[in-house]
Amino acid sequence: MAATGGRRGRGGNGVTTLEMDTKPGDLQHDLRELASAKLRAASAAIAEVGGMGTEAQGQLIRPILALAGVERTSDLPEGFGEAVLAVQLAHEASLIHDDIIDSAAERRGVPSSVAREGVAKALLEGDRLLTSAYRAASLTRSLPFVTLFARSVDRTVAWEATQGRTIGESIGRELYEEIARGKAGELLGCALATRAVLEGDEAVDEIFELGRDIGLLYQMLDDLLDYCTLSDTGKGSLGDYSQRRWTWVLEEAPAIRFGIPAEEVLSTLHRPAAGGSAMRGALARFEEYALSVSDSLADRLPAEEVPRAMIAGWAARARQAVERESTLHAGQSVESVLRERVPSLAGADGYLALHSRSFRFASRFFATADAERVARVYAYCRITDDLVDYPPDGQRPEDLITTWVGLSRSAYGGRSTGIPLLDRVMGEMSELDIPFEYASSLADGMRMDLGGERYATMAELRHYTYRVASVVGLWLTRLFGISDPLLLERAERMGHAMQLTNILRDVGEDWRRNRLYLPSELLSAHGVSEEGLARMCAGAPLQTGYCELVEEMLQLAEEDYRVAFAALADLPPGFARPVAVAAHVYRGIHREIRRRGYDNLRGRAHTAPVAKGLLAVRALWDLKRASEKNASTVPVPAGFPQGISE
Repeated sequence: MAATGGRRGRGGNGVTTLEMDTKPGDLQHDLRELASAKLRAASAAIAEVGGMGTEAQGQLIRPILALAGVERTSDLPEGFGEAVLAVQLAHEASLIHDDIIDSAAERRGVPSSVAREGVAKALLEGDRLLTSAYRAASLTRSLPFVTLFARSVDRTVAWEATQGRTIGESIGRELYEEIARGKAGELLGCALATRAVLEGDEAVDEIFELGRDIGLLYQMLDDLLDYCTLSDTGKGSLGDYSQRRWTWVLEEAPAIRFGIPAEEVLSTLHRPAAGGSAMRGALARFEEYALSVSDSLADRLPAEEVPRAMIAGWAARARQAVERESTLHAGQSVESVLRERVPSLAGADGYLALHSRSFRFASRFFATADAERVARVYAYCRITDDLVDYPPDGQRPEDLITTWVGLSRSAYGGRSTGIPLLDRVMGEMSELDIPFEYASSLADGMRMDLGGERYATMAELRHYTYRVASVVGLWLTRLFGISDPLLLERAERMGHAMQLTNILRDVGEDWRRNRLYLPSELLSAHGVSEEGLARMCAGAPLQTGYCELVEEMLQLAEEDYRVAFAALADLPPGFARPVAVAAHVYRGIHREIRRRGYDNLRGRAHTAPVAKGLLAVRALWDLKRASEKNASTVPVPAGFPQGISE
């Protein structure tokens, strides 16, 4: 990899900022894929000797740092995969132990191990991960690595214990940095130095210390975001303060003492002042240290641009978080805009009726209380969509969606947001242990629409449909107490099928909004270009290839409908009936697209009320037939529409 180096620029308040010539995500994506593959392979190897592996979830910062600068897997020294696995397992063990110490209810948007299993089982799980980490380290057959790794784990635990003894004290910057370099930096240092120690590089100690500096910076970011309520960090805000844990941010506001109400703490930190708020002062210090660490990396490891790109991403995230919070506390509240946009609890059903006649029709087959719950979830999802598609004047969609997710996470964690519908929906979600990841993934899908993203393959498109539709199906399925993996997989496929129907219904409308969801490989295979689409949208005759493309995608959707339909009979009847009706009615749009000669560019296909009624009857008949033991012998009554659910 060629070095690009960092650039120093000036932010709006004169603070030095860090930029990179390449997007951090672009640089890290391939390494994350490689890290996942290495972790899976090493996990399989350790499982053969009775050890415990990893599912390779989360940001994988440590494996990515270990792989920084790798151009070919053949460059990796023997034992590298096992070494990276050891570091990752030790990190995952530390997360479980942190959650036990903090009594954390959530980790990465889902219930934590301690919340799911209780303290005893979570403690054993953490211990098992740690012992497996040592087994993985031993498989490297490198005494220098095992020595470095063991020392890193020991120091991590020791500094965690030191932090525990400082609860309720204002410890000062110097001790804070020692603790952070220990509890957050030791394993990062071990990760960054992995190749060097395995290859016998004399600069191991220097590289290790650079990793510890990165660990301090990452801890500083985590502590800064803890005081930014609109940031989606995967955990509730003000966690450190509520646990009386002093962090460097409080040094910017000496008047703050433990025990002050959270609202007063936030106001003190973010309140505008002549010289800038306390949080802007903290941001300036964070950016200055980020530049220092990036410069050290450029000097010592000039070819390894990924760590510097990672740091640039952290700096950008910190600035965005502080600026959003400053806007909120300056009185230009994005929250107030959201409160005006969100309907009342009583208005959720009306919101459903206004925005989706098909789903409103199907919801009549729910019991009243269930219909109200579903309407609330639908309203939440539709609001999330509309924040991107129809932002209020003067509001940036990015700010709206970020604030919405932050408020949602607060409500999921039990904090009142002052938005009754949001508090109710997230409260029900949390009570039923439905992963918050469904809500955050939905928002991520809406963000994908902001840039007019194109999709090369059906696999890429499915990544999008999972976020904007499949998670909704999973959410509703879990809402009704269903957790069977097979049924959840079918719910995911149903969501994908319905989103494909939605895409095929709205090709022309999406095109006029600079959105195109038809995969480029299918366009190319059928001889259709974007220029050709533009001409057809403007009134030119439809190309034969375009009609064939639409038919191919209709059939792909119908295959997912078919697989999902097979599971409907296994759902509780009160849930199965409306789902069957919704799916059949929505799939009925396919008939209308075909009836229009595949012209989905200059008009929108929809099913008429009479057709909805026939499709609903057919759906209920199919469901009844599938539930009977002698289903294959029951004839279909004459007069029902054919070609809909076969």
